[in-house]
Amino acid sequence: MKEKHDARSKKRGAQTKVVLLVLSGEAKWMRQALMERYEHASIEELPRALIESGGMARRLEALRALRPDIFVVATERLAWQRGQNAFLLFGALAGARRTVIMDAHKGWREEGRGRSLFVAPARLAREASVSAQALLRAARRLRRLELAVRRKEHLRARPLETSSDERGAEIVYVRATPGPGTQLGGAASHINGFINAALKLGARISLLSNDQIAGLDENRAPLKIIWPRPIGSTRAAFDIYNNLLFTHEAAREIEEQRPDFIYQRYSRFTWAGVEASLRSGRPLFLEYNGSEVWVGRYWDRVGSLGLLERYERLNLRAAARVFVVSEVERQNLLAAGVEDEKIVVNPNGVDAEHFRPGIGGEQVRRELGIERDETLVGFVGTFGPWHGVVALAEAIKLMPESARVRFLMVGSGVLRGEVERILHEANAEDRVILTGAVEHGRVPALLDACDVLASPHVPLEDGSAFFGSPTKLFEYMAMGRGIVASRLGQIGDVLEDEETALLVKPGDAQELSRAILRLVESPDLRERLGRAARREAIARHTWTHNAQRVLDAYHAWGKTTTETQRLREELRK
Repeated sequence: MKEKHDARSKKRGAQTKVVLLVLSGEAKWMRQALMERYEHASIEELPRALIESGGMARRLEALRALRPDIFVVATERLAWQRGQNAFLLFGALAGARRTVIMDAHKGWREEGRGRSLFVAPARLAREASVSAQALLRAARRLRRLELAVRRKEHLRARPLETSSDERGAEIVYVRATPGPGTQLGGAASHINGFINAALKLGARISLLSNDQIAGLDENRAPLKIIWPRPIGSTRAAFDIYNNLLFTHEAAREIEEQRPDFIYQRYSRFTWAGVEASLRSGRPLFLEYNGSEVWVGRYWDRVGSLGLLERYERLNLRAAARVFVVSEVERQNLLAAGVEDEKIVVNPNGVDAEHFRPGIGGEQVRRELGIERDETLVGFVGTFGPWHGVVALAEAIKLMPESARVRFLMVGSGVLRGEVERILHEANAEDRVILTGAVEHGRVPALLDACDVLASPHVPLEDGSAFFGSPTKLFEYMAMGRGIVASRLGQIGDVLEDEETALLVKPGDAQELSRAILRLVESPDLRERLGRAARREAIARHTWTHNAQRVLDAYHAWGKTTTETQRLREELRK
């Protein structure tokens, strides 16, 4: 049946115009999948910016102007994509004969115009009703959890049995909220880095997640997936609805497993770790990579920020320990009233065996067509607000034409179009290879192909202190290559100018260009800096260091808890 459907689709494609809207994921992969299904169709892309600006009438006008036969919405994972019913109606109202919602994992939902128009009112009404009920349930539960956490803070501590170093701690790792790019970016590196290192240190780990985790060895760390449902009339409603589903199952699993502690990667609109901790009596150790309230206000406008702030406070109050990636973030939490003794600064790290020189770079250079006398400058990261891709593109514009230098830019994001525009206007496109997003397993070989690595991060737009701990920084260091990086936050603390890298003023394209050119022209300098950077990474910045700090904090917490109880019992006598 599938073969017949595909054959009909391809035949129909001869007279078909497909309009593609990419919400997340890599556009080239989506286009390729559509070309395979509709062989002779013309495919035109609808810029996401046109859909995100203006009212519904303007959005419909933009799509109608393209006269689509088939309207395709591409996303990274169907299970995450809220508003599917609204997109089906949107395509129908814009005149498309059929509307398709597809994802990067071969997920496919397709519906004809007539059915979309007929069932849309009932669908949207039901979704609004379910969202409203979820918000009411969540509000009641949030008040109860806030009260329970306050009560717990006033109860006397009770002695808990903590595992010995010999036995190793038993940990349930909770990853509660997925999002675009999490399979490819620093989040996947962080999760796998911590888990693999903790396993080597003797811990036993199982995971609860609502998505696959790229690169995870499930034979060593069993994974249970609690899949989300694409329900929610707003982004906040989607997250809150799925938090209720996830928490119900996750808390039950943790109660049955009775781990030594719960380790949760903090995320938006979730209290799964809090509830599991209260129900099981096991401590919550919270990995806090930054405020979701701040992200929602300045980067990813999710709405319901007042409610989100309550969720965030609940997590921070309920956690026995909070692990932050930088001293700046520690200061932010202190200012927010979090107790100093609860906070542990735990920067990101690198697997120095996985990221090392000689791990496939020569083959990559051949595949990319890089000549032996050409210097390849690499960047890996998100084309987002703080990774500095626009500054790097401006620096590329300033490179002298005589320089035998090429650039490899790996990643994707909202600023890719701006980067392409800058390069096009400067006639510098032939100097730059844009790969788009790649699987994390390919990254070491791509970095190994480079002679120089760039970390051109820029300050945060709202003026806040830079709180990040970029995983790519430590991966660069482990590769043993010459690094040019911004003198910004933890980056400037970890790297030493002229010793392990060349540091430049953040956002200064001219200074960035000059530093890159200096390393291009000096192989000896970049070799010296690269050797020193790798030594520093191995000595101080591996995932083993990161995981050991978590385990040490757990054992110290257990001793403190037991000692506090002993002293209180003595005072009661």
